[in-house]
Amino acid sequence: MRQLANRPFIVTTSRRPTDAQWADAAHWAERLDAPLVARRGGIATTCEFHGVVGAVVVGADRVTYHEPANDLQYFYHPGMARVRMQSIRRGRGDPMVTAMRLQPGDGVLDCTLGRASDAIVAAHVVGDAGRVVGLEVSPLIAQLTIHGLATYNDDSPRVTAAMRRIEAHQTDYRLYLSRADGGAFDVVYFDPIFHAAVEGSEQMVALRELGDSSGLDSEAVTEARRVARRCVVIKQRYGTPLWEQLGVDTVIGNPSTRVQYGVIEADREA
Repeated sequence: MRQLANRPFIVTTSRRPTDAQWADAAHWAERLDAPLVARRGGIATTCEFHGVVGAVVVGADRVTYHEPANDLQYFYHPGMARVRMQSIRRGRGDPMVTAMRLQPGDGVLDCTLGRASDAIVAAHVVGDAGRVVGLEVSPLIAQLTIHGLATYNDDSPRVTAAMRRIEAHQTDYRLYLSRADGGAFDVVYFDPIFHAAVEGSEQMVALRELGDSSGLDSEAVTEARRVARRCVVIKQRYGTPLWEQLGVDTVIGNPSTRVQYGVIEADREA
């Protein structure tokens, strides 16, 4: 069985799949290198029968990862991207965009893509002339996000257009950074799992459980400064110890937002 952070899982379908659904499920099984099995009643029963923790369920409308015993489910959704884009268009701005000093035509490397909400906002701001590349190391999150960015149709055409412009890859940012040219992007961005969860953000529980929890270290930041032409931006909960550990130059945000952005200027002599 495929292991996801010590979580063995299978791929299956809804209770009465069509031929097209079954074919799609077979594609997902290959994509995730996981066994494809037929449903045996409910998802919990199917997982128990196969001795696994989770199941990727390919339904008629979406693909969802379930862990019945943990009451956990995850499916692709662009999150608050649309609301944030509306705020920008109405002149209220966005703290991440402010921290990045983002302009049309910029290049952004998002090293911790997740569900790509931040990358979508960045893609909206940099426009057709810019470039946004997103990296995600968790195979399940990466594949669901890659699929979502290519197929999800938001009610807002602007959101959909921004999603389609993102180049998403399943890879470790450490490896990508080590191979990237110096000054390849204007901004290198990190949104590592917070040192403490933000209250009231239940929708992020699955990402926190399934995502990379290895944290951000100074070696990765040094590489990011080499790759960035302008700056490295790190998103964290207010009061994080990372600011002192990594030596950020500027912090954007305040206690009322619960989230801050630490800015480290690029090392153009590296």
